Amino acid sequence: MRADPMTELPKLERAWMSAWIARDRDCCDHILDDEFLLSSARGMLVRKTEWLVAAMGPFSCSRFDWLEVLVRPFGDVAVVNSKIRQQASVNGQDWSGVFILTDIWVARGDVWKVVGRHGTGPLQDGSA
Repeated sequence: MRADPMTELPKLERAWMSAWIARDRDCCDHILDDEFLLSSARGMLVRKTEWLVAAMGPFSCSRFDWLEVLVRPFGDVAVVNSKIRQQASVNGQDWSGVFILTDIWVARGDVWKVVGRHGTGPLQDGSA
């Protein structure tokens, strides 16, 4: 039986970002669907395999705080809108700040998998 997205998806969101910080490739690989695609705040489209390589290499995060999380389930699909603050860098360039994220989750049998993320930010004044 599939877990309730209202309680399960916030846990999976946190597990995913904690795994990124810890550079736990296996955990990230398990959470991301094979069809995962990131529409990055830097204007790039990044597929799962590319994201995993970057997340274990030039994308580095030391802190990820959830400021707001809104889960909206639609049957076998759910959208998670969030506002986050991160301390991160990409290729040694600071990429810290407040961001708005939209994650799309799909039920694959009894398991929720993230198929897409769109990031906006960093926000200029740190607020939405």
